[in-house]
Amino acid sequence: MIFACINTAKAQVTISTSDLIGTKWQTPYQYDNQSKWYYEYTPKTKIRHKGDGSTFEYPYYLSDTIPAKFDYTKVGTNTKGCYCIELNPKSGIVYCDLILSFDKTDGTMVLQNDDNKPDIFILIPSNKPRNQYKDPPLSNNW
Repeated sequence: MIFACINTAKAQVTISTSDLIGTKWQTPYQYDNQSKWYYEYTPKTKIRHKGDGSTFEYPYYLSDTIPAKFDYTKVGTNTKGCYCIELNPKSGIVYCDLILSFDKTDGTMVLQNDDNKPDIFILIPSNKPRNQYKDPPLSNNW
């Protein structure tokens, strides 16, 4: 199995799956462009909603460490951690995103994956002003 994980000593925060459940997030680029693309967290899955109405679901859980393999027994349980562990069920790739910051009040979350570039997400709906960010969207794999 191929792993796309990071292992870094950067600042991080610990959150609980209960912090994520029921939330929806967009990249600043998507938010600025009022895109219909967004991520939604349920108790068992992270759902990628595309602009055409299609979806793709990733099982996930939170962990304090990068696992050697995806632990299906933690999916759907109330886990805590500084890493969001996801599995692409089609490819079998495990993704480990380091949670650099998480603030529901401010409506922002910053994750870092294996490219070591922080990815900002905005909680939607949001009252944040648009066109505040200049970064292009995440990779075409998003």
